[in-house]
Amino acid sequence: MYISKLLFFKQFQAKLIQIRFMHTVQHNMSRGVFFIKLKDNDRAVLTYKSADRVLDMRSIIVPQEHKGQGLARLLAETAFTYAIINNYYMYLTCVYLQKYYLATKTIELEERVVGPKHILEGPSSKALDPDIIYELPDPEEFDVFPENHKK
Repeated sequence: MYISKLLFFKQFQAKLIQIRFMHTVQHNMSRGVFFIKLKDNDRAVLTYKSADRVLDMRSIIVPQEHKGQGLARLLAETAFTYAIINNYYMYLTCVYLQKYYLATKTIELEERVVGPKHILEGPSSKALDPDIIYELPDPEEFDVFPENHKK
């Protein structure tokens, strides 16, 4: 069992590295998008609206034939890093971004994410070891709505 887990993590780590080298995230600030150019003029896109020092991150769209390749995660990681480095706060309207936040929650992110309220009420973050990035949980495994909260 340990060997199969180790093999899985090594394969996942290799996949993340490959995704980062194969795709470049570009940013068009005037249109409020982070995007990755794909084959056949397709794009994976993260949209946001900016007001004062808050980025309302609205949606991530990945074309169906490119789903499951880690593109949404790469867009989320890039947008969150951009917000932290440039001293923005984030309001996470997009459900995937809410899940990504819960999966990768750090002290720096907690200081930057200002909503929605239901994702702010969870437990405090624990420090992540940057050397074990391949062990980060899959954002899709997180339920962003408490049991008593309905969409």
